[in-house]
Amino acid sequence: MKTDCITERAKSLDRDDRAAYRVAGDDDDDVSTRVIQAIEEIGDEDGESTWLYDSIDPDALDAIFDDKHDGTPRTNGKVVFTARGFEVVVHSDGSLTLYAPEGHDPDGVDA
Repeated sequence: MKTDCITERAKSLDRDDRAAYRVAGDDDDDVSTRVIQAIEEIGDEDGESTWLYDSIDPDALDAIFDDKHDGTPRTNGKVVFTARGFEVVVHSDGSLTLYAPEGHDPDGVDA
């Protein structure tokens, strides 16, 4: 069972009746790892982490957000995709915002 929560409810970012969450994480964690952990945490489920391959190539996602070849960080852009019903927004700085599937109750009881 997970003991550390990496997601934070972000009501100010809600849109289209979908609950928004900010995703924290260790700077050492890959973007794909944080996506998997966050979706499993919010969805309150565990499982094979290979499900992300159904939506996006995790290695490619991580490579997009690695520092440039000269070591400088990326400063522009974002990637948006859907995984397990969540809309995932990854910004160039590696920050993540997740929008829960319609019908998700952020208070813990799905509709």
